[in-house]
Order: sequence, then C-alpha cells, then structure tokens
Amino acid sequence: MHTETLSQTLARLLQGHGITELYTVPGDFVLPWLQALELQGASACSLRLIQLSHEPSAVFAADAAARWSNSPAAVMLTYGAGALNAVNAIAQAYMEYVPLFVFAGYPSQAEVDSGLLLHHQISDLDAQRRILAEVTCAQCRLDNPATAATDLAQIMALAKSASRPVLIELPRDMAMVAVEHRTHSSEANTGAIENNVVSTTVVGQSNKNAEKHAAELLFTSFCQTVSAQYKQPCLLVGVKAKRFGFDLAVTELAQHSGMPALTTLLGRGVLDISAVWYKGVYSGGKEDAGLPWLLQADLLICAGVIRSDSNFAAHPHLLAGRAVLWVNEQQSILPDGSLVELPACQVLTLLQQAFGDASDAALPSVDARVLESATATVQSERAAKPQQSPCWRSDTLVRRLHHLLSQQSQLYPFVVDIGDCLFAALSAEPSMLLAPAFYASMGFAVPAALGVQLSSGLRPIVLVGDGAFQMTGLELGHCQRYGLNPIVIVLNNQSWGMIKAFAPELNATALGGWQYAALGRSMGCGASQIWNEQQFDGALADALADTRRSRLIEVMLPQHSYSDKLASFQRGLCATT
Repeated sequence: MHTETLSQTLARLLQGHGITELYTVPGDFVLPWLQALELQGASACSLRLIQLSHEPSAVFAADAAARWSNSPAAVMLTYGAGALNAVNAIAQAYMEYVPLFVFAGYPSQAEVDSGLLLHHQISDLDAQRRILAEVTCAQCRLDNPATAATDLAQIMALAKSASRPVLIELPRDMAMVAVEHRTHSSEANTGAIENNVVSTTVVGQSNKNAEKHAAELLFTSFCQTVSAQYKQPCLLVGVKAKRFGFDLAVTELAQHSGMPALTTLLGRGVLDISAVWYKGVYSGGKEDAGLPWLLQADLLICAGVIRSDSNFAAHPHLLAGRAVLWVNEQQSILPDGSLVELPACQVLTLLQQAFGDASDAALPSVDARVLESATATVQSERAAKPQQSPCWRSDTLVRRLHHLLSQQSQLYPFVVDIGDCLFAALSAEPSMLLAPAFYASMGFAVPAALGVQLSSGLRPIVLVGDGAFQMTGLELGHCQRYGLNPIVIVLNNQSWGMIKAFAPELNATALGGWQYAALGRSMGCGASQIWNEQQFDGALADALADTRRSRLIEVMLPQHSYSDKLASFQRGLCATT
C-alpha cells in the first residue's frame, strides 16, 4: 500500500473502467482537477481531456460514448453554473439507462468556512447535490481523505451496475490531497453512498436462498404451461436488454423458438437485423409496419422495454387486450401480475426451454386476417390526412442515403437527433444507430457524433434537423482540434418539423433564413447545399472521399415537410391526448 494524490486515484479508476476521454467545459471550481489530470494524461497517455463549448454538449458526447461501448463514460463540469446547465442532458441519460460518471466541482473547505455567498451558488451549498439527485442514481462528495478512494470506487461500480449516471462532487482543494492506494477490491467495499436505486438492507443468506427458490418455482410453474397456453408469442425488445446484458439471451430465445422479434425505437440495434426471426422496428406509430406481428400475438414478451407513451400510447390495446410478460434485469411480471425476482438471463433461458426448438419451416407468419385488418387501418388513417408529395422529403433522402451506403465496404454508424430525422431514419437499416428515442431531447446528435468517433474510431453519419443543429451544431468547430471527421447531414425544412406536425397552426415553428453550409465552412468543414437527389449523390460521394475533415451537407427540403413515419406517430399520439 502506498499514497497517491486523489486526482491520481480518480485517473487510475477511470482507466480501470476503460475510459480514455474525459469530456469537459472548464470552470474555476474544477480547474485544479483538470490541470492535474491533464498533466497525468500527458505523461501516461491514458486520459485525454475533450473540451466542448456548452455543458449539455459535453454530456451528450459522453452519453454517446457510453451508449457505444455499453460501459460508463465521464464528464467533468464546474460547480453550480456548469453542472446545473447540464441537468437536462443528464436526465436523458438517466431515463435511457446510460451509465455516466458526472464529476461536478464544489467549493474548498476555506470557501465553505468563509460564510460568504459564493458565485455559482444557489440557496445553500448543497443545492447542486439535491437538484442532481433527481437525475442520478447515487451521489457522493470526495471531501474526506480517509474514505475518498473507497467512496469513489464504490459509486463508480454502482453507476455500472445500475446503468445510470452518478454524481461525484469534487472540492477544489482536494485534487492534490494524498490518499492511500488500496487494491480495487478493497476500494469497492460497501460504504455510505447515497443512492436511489440499490437497497442497503442486509438480508440473511438463508432468506435470500429461500426467496430465490420460491421465485424459481413460481416461474417454472408458469413455464410448464406456457407453450400449450400460448401458440403465437412475440418478442418486443427494448434498450435495457443491451444495457443490462441480456440481449444475447433474447437472441437465443428468438433463434431457438422461432418466435418473431421486434425492437422499440430506443432498442433499435439490439438485435441482429439479418436474422429471419427479426421483423423490424416498432415505432409506436398509428399504422406501424410491424404492428401486425404484435396484434396477432397471444403472448407479448416485453424484454427490457420501457413502458412509455412513445411505445404504447397509440396502441393501448396491445397491453390491455392480451397476455404480457415483462422481463427486466432483476425481476419479471407474469401475465397475471405476479412478480418474479429472477435475473433476466435466467428467465429467458427457462422460456427458451419451455418453447423448445423450431425448424425454419415452422417459423410463424402474419395471419392473413390480421394483416388485412392492419392494412385497412393504415389505408383509412392515410385517407383521413392528405399525404405530402413523395418527390423530395426527409424519408426520400434517407432511403437514398441507405442505398448509397449499402454499396460501401466501410461501416458508418448513424447518430440521429430527435425530430423528423428520427422517424425518417426508419427508412434505413443501419447495423449501428444511436438516438435518444424515449426522453427525446433535441441537440444530441452533433456532440454525440464526437463521442462515438472518439470511442469507436469509426466515421459517423449524422442526421440532424435544422432546429436541433441550431442548439449544438457549433460543436463541429472542435472536430479539427481532435482529428474528427463526421459527415453531418442537416435536414433543412426551415422549421421545427416535429413541432409543426403536432401544432400545424403555430407560426413560431418557422426557422427560415439560416445558412448552415456557410456555418459549416466557417468551422473548417467541407460543406455543400443541395436541393435534389442527384445533387445529394454527388455531395455524399465527395464527403465520403474527403477523410481529412468533417463534412456538412445541407439538404434543402420543402418548408414544413416531414416524413410519413412522423405523420403516423403524430396521429397515434394525438389520438390519445
């Protein structure tokens, strides 16, 4: 055992979690920490500080890095003004189960003892912690040299196991304080970390074993009759299957049983899209293409699915009108409402055994009557609202993008913002796609692309609307500094398209007059503005060939136009409100 500075402990533990980038916006309360980490990173080449321009962007970039690697990422922000500016971005990570280490500055002990009202402070000094407690699963302050290393290791482990953000407050006078260097296992021993997720109640081992045995008996009893009782099961898979590591168990269930499987919007990319049992993405729209598979199911197995309006508001009968089995990371809910406390992998393995193996010939198909009924619904919904011209629209553009990229040997991950671009992206089938499809905060995609490329080394394709680009598009100016070259496609329909879809008469949705290609050139990007498919083909070819810098393609679309998928989603959601 030897001593090291607390900043060295922090860097070492970050490295232990595989973190090589720390996203930040510098501020005075974290400057001692940033300076210490920068020096350590320069000497050990293990940690790189990635400075962005706005705190939400720093969190979005870290969020994307964590989604890509399915492991924690880290962001460091100053006290009050910095951390509180990032609350919304942290909230998105919290609600979409993204593990983040959120380091926030805190005053030194001398500043606390002064009794003065400090800059960046609101109400009392602990207000930052109380506010961020709403969007983090645990919080700690590294103000005690005797326990700081243990507290830090424990809360990092909790962020990973809960797959949610944690708050770690860093007093500005603690960066160079000496602490004992313990082994990782001793550092991670139970400490007094505040959290909203994990119960600290200690249950006797015998009681735990008895409860586990009872849960196994209950679920085994269910499995004994499930295959006889339900002849047309269907899997709906959400993002938690990936976050908590039971995506492979879901895949094996679908593969061996032959039951059809779809993903939610947020869960897109969890399953192998080339598998014969994969039936696509259920977007929650009124006339979704995957809907017939769900409608004909007599048992709907929701594996890692968030029970949200975006998934089910348009079709409440999917849950009310049939048996539903909810499978989550540590507990499942049976169709009769019984709660079973078992890990998801064990539940899915038991289901696989219950349904048995199916040959390719036995793979289910959509019942003709269900398909006819669903088709009639689609036609009636479309007849109720005149369709926009199909000639040049966001979904037209995305279909062309998909066609052109399918001819490339290189892999390009998609990073998609919220709005019409999210629904237009359903016209493509990329093998890798990131989008905040549940919490749905705008401005994610451009800074997220930086996080994806830094984590993966792959060149991302960004789909972003003009409204979202106005929020965070200037982060492209950092690409040259960090050697990044994303291809950013700005869908410019001169409006907040998604808002226009929900409020057609609202004049405040107009966004005309911005020159995004010119903005791109001012940030060192290669940029072009295009108006039709032929021009897009040339612009994309140029962008793919130009690997030395980021590229921006401004796609001019008819004003206030949006995709059929967004129109369908709008009709379904508005029908329930």
